[in-house]
Amino acid sequence: MKRKYILITGSSGLIGSEAVEYFDRQGHHIVGIDNNMRREFFGPAGDTAWNLERLKCSTQNFRHYAVDFGTVPAS
Repeated sequence: MKRKYILITGSSGLIGSEAVEYFDRQGHHIVGIDNNMRREFFGPAGDTAWNLERLKCSTQNFRHYAVDFGTVPAS
């Protein structure tokens, strides 16, 4: 099987983190993007940093980028 690059937005959330684990088990390279906006909306109880750290420790092919596309000006 050819390894692919998989882009997952919201990679630290419930569905995104499951997708990260699934594609990691398949041997693909995962690029995860998440800005942890849940922390802004729901406070400390919504913080997904714990899940991001779990993914970093439990996956082999995952790279995380803290990006907020909402702050990038349109061109």
